[in-house]
Amino acid sequence: MTAKNKKILITGIVCVVALALITFLIIHFTYYKFTFTSEAGQNISNNDKIEVALGSGELPKVTAIYTDHTDSKNGSACEVTTEGSCDTNHLGDYAVTYTATYNGKSKSIDVTYKVVDKTPPEITLNGGEEITWPLDKEFQDPGYSANDNVDGDLTSKVETESNVDIHTEGTYQITYKVSDSAKNEATAIRKVNVKKIDEQQIINPGDKVVYLTFDDGPGPYTQKLLDILDKYNVKVTFFVTNAYPGHESLIAEEAKRGHTVAIHTYSHAYDKVYASDDAYFADLNAMNDIIKAQTGKESKIVRFPGGSSNTVSKKYSEGIMSRLTQELTNRGYLYADWNVTSGDAGGTTSTDQVAANVITGMQKNNVSTVLQHDVKDYSVNAVERIIQWGLSNGYKFLPLTETSPMYHHTVQN
Repeated sequence: MTAKNKKILITGIVCVVALALITFLIIHFTYYKFTFTSEAGQNISNNDKIEVALGSGELPKVTAIYTDHTDSKNGSACEVTTEGSCDTNHLGDYAVTYTATYNGKSKSIDVTYKVVDKTPPEITLNGGEEITWPLDKEFQDPGYSANDNVDGDLTSKVETESNVDIHTEGTYQITYKVSDSAKNEATAIRKVNVKKIDEQQIINPGDKVVYLTFDDGPGPYTQKLLDILDKYNVKVTFFVTNAYPGHESLIAEEAKRGHTVAIHTYSHAYDKVYASDDAYFADLNAMNDIIKAQTGKESKIVRFPGGSSNTVSKKYSEGIMSRLTQELTNRGYLYADWNVTSGDAGGTTSTDQVAANVITGMQKNNVSTVLQHDVKDYSVNAVERIIQWGLSNGYKFLPLTETSPMYHHTVQN
């Protein structure tokens, strides 16, 4: 190699090394980076799309770390400002811009938050997750309801699977499933113990049980009562009449919300109802026809006007209550009286007194069947107080079903 060529080679090598050194120094002394991180420790980059659950509250706080050639390991915390917001209480997409600033340098990233429904519906089983059913008796599901935080009432969309064999003693299962519009699925399971039961045997529903029952409606105050019951997820029994035809559609609403709809009377006119055995059953059938039209099925649970111990019926037909109580049983019906009275049917018009009467009565019985009237505004106004006291003192509120204990008065006619 000639001296000239060597000189050219050396010059070239020097230029390359110098260029590399200059490049390194420029990168080293001008390099900096902002790293954005959520409160949960998740790195966030520009144009990220992040899902957040509906109702989850405020978004996690976003922080940023600035790093450069002087500190490439730990970096320095810097100020982060936010433009835009995300309403986690409403579904949708929300654009938020985060800007980090440190020593005159800054960087912004755009993030899209997608608020989605991640909460499954809730299925409530009337009568509890385990029930006892008499051998060979036609099975009727005690009922259920399903509600979703977004879609509302999903009861009509519940699908059931059952292996209950009413002709063979054993423990069976009913599975209830429902999905909301976001495809969140809920499942509930009820055990059904099928066994031979003496028809006179009372099936014990447990300790400190209260059956709230309401006669004479539906009427002007029934809707308010239904809303109060929904607030506490308490199910009750409505002994319905045709006294307020304009409110007849509330019978369907009672059943839809998981309450028991039972028969009281079509006319509630004692002289008509107790004129004869045939007159009584004509009245009962007329009311049951309305119940079936509203709910899709007849009821087998009955409350006599005045209760089975009433004596006013004697004025119209001697011995009719003795005959009716027996004939109802023969026809497959169950009748329910009460062992706690609210006093709202002539004893008082005070909400405070109604609540006090019921609460006092509940404390005297392990299983209470309470008589109230949903056509009395002062009685409906007492219900929330009764429920609050009962729940805070360990009581359980249930609707009457065909396997519930039916309290009977002593027949006096």
